[in-house]
Amino acid sequence: MSGESAPPPRSCRRTSDRLAEALAASGSRIERLRVMVLVIAGVAVLLVGAVLWLGRAVTIDPTRRAVDELDVPEWAATSVGDETYGSRWCLGECRVRVRAWTSEGTVDDTLGEFRQAILARGWAPADGATCVGGEGEGGCYVRDELFLELWVVPVTCDDRLELCVGSEVTAVVAAQAALPRLIEDRSSASESG
Repeated sequence: MSGESAPPPRSCRRTSDRLAEALAASGSRIERLRVMVLVIAGVAVLLVGAVLWLGRAVTIDPTRRAVDELDVPEWAATSVGDETYGSRWCLGECRVRVRAWTSEGTVDDTLGEFRQAILARGWAPADGATCVGGEGEGGCYVRDELFLELWVVPVTCDDRLELCVGSEVTAVVAAQAALPRLIEDRSSASESG
């Protein structure tokens, strides 16, 4: 009898079985909790990415995006100036962006580069009747809900003896809903000037 051990009492076996079941149950709860934390973290990462993407789409003005994406050589856009007015969502007055560049090239060379860049970005020539009108060479284009009008004029020099080479480029980008207001502004400016 000394070689064999006596079986544990029945009450001990039940307690150890209950303890093993409790540990197994808590282990599976911990595993479920880990999986839930991973799922919640994954969903949070996706939501943050979606919010950042939508935030960028909402905060970047389409008129700004339209002129920023015009890819011309450096000589055709040596300096840049912007003027913006109106509401992006056409509340009260629609957004109008006027961007002016200075070019080191002639009017014809500069106009050719800008036309090529405009057409490469999906703009289509607009009906001439919709053009607001400006001084110099240029044209007007439409894409989606936007309107773009381009003018290129030779630079003006104050000193007659100075070598005066280059041109000035002006692009007006607006929602097509702003066209009546632009035409009205242009006609009142030409009448007063």
